[in-house]
Amino acid sequence: MTEEEVVISPVTEGDLPELNRLINDPVVSQYLDLVPPVPLGRTLDFFHYMRQEGGTWLAIRVGTRLAGSVGLIPGDPWSRLGHSASLFVYLHTAWWGRGLAARGLRACIEEARRRGIVRLEVLVVDENERSRRLFLRNGFRVEGVRRCGFRGDDGFHDLLSLALVLDPPEPGPHPTGED
Repeated sequence: MTEEEVVISPVTEGDLPELNRLINDPVVSQYLDLVPPVPLGRTLDFFHYMRQEGGTWLAIRVGTRLAGSVGLIPGDPWSRLGHSASLFVYLHTAWWGRGLAARGLRACIEEARRRGIVRLEVLVVDENERSRRLFLRNGFRVEGVRRCGFRGDDGFHDLLSLALVLDPPEPGPHPTGED
């Protein structure tokens, strides 16, 4: 890794064209659930959705360059699943193997703790060794397999369901006041 500063900060609307190019990259997109070409308008819609629903979408920058992003998509706070959030991570291939995804993931884990989220979940295509190792090294455990859960360009693949349970808070009333 170069000596350039790594900054993890909220995604801005100005980041969206570069992030959209990134999710349309054939190598990056091979394990994403989005089917390229993803129009910029869909990326903008996701940006607004994340803001509206209280999600966290973080840009990973090296110096002035946008290397990728990570995010938390929270469960419905009015449901009994509101203590959970789904995760996503993607990086430009030039930055693979340099620890940036792990730094972004740790930032999401800390944000989840700050927000009182107890459970983090992620789905990983079985053949995606790099992502599987990232999550396992950061405390996630495989909880199951969704057979033929992912449709890639070359056919169906199994999805691994991984989760990390953070230190749960003391039990109390449901945040909505209903239990």
